[in-house]
Amino acid sequence: MTLEEAKREIDRKTEEKWEAYEKSCCSTTLGEAYGLEEAMRILDQVDGVPVGNPDTLTLTELAHELRKIFKFSYLTVDDSRCICAWRGEKPRYQEQGGYWTGTSWEVSIVLGTWAREVYINLSEYKDETGEIDYSKCIVEVE
Repeated sequence: MTLEEAKREIDRKTEEKWEAYEKSCCSTTLGEAYGLEEAMRILDQVDGVPVGNPDTLTLTELAHELRKIFKFSYLTVDDSRCICAWRGEKPRYQEQGGYWTGTSWEVSIVLGTWAREVYINLSEYKDETGEIDYSKCIVEVE
């Protein structure tokens, strides 16, 4: 079951509980309806961001949108949440510094630190402990 299918099922069950409460005024049914609504609110905030937020992009989606504007080969995000678009050779991740590097002429654009202004969903790059592995935050575009 996908997240959207689960949400549709919870919506359906919530409506059923509200209809049942209107007919019976049973406090148990009322509690169940409120509980289902709370479950929906929780699902709407998966990864701390409301699902369906039009301002939320994955790194891959951002790369494809930016590629419509200018040419580059790779898009990266580093530990300081700096986004860089690269031309030429694939950049290398420097574990000690927590950043991506390449030759200076390869950088197309640096988008700066965006963490407080734009949310990019990096959940696909989480490691086994739930932390984002920035050494994997690279997307190749054509």
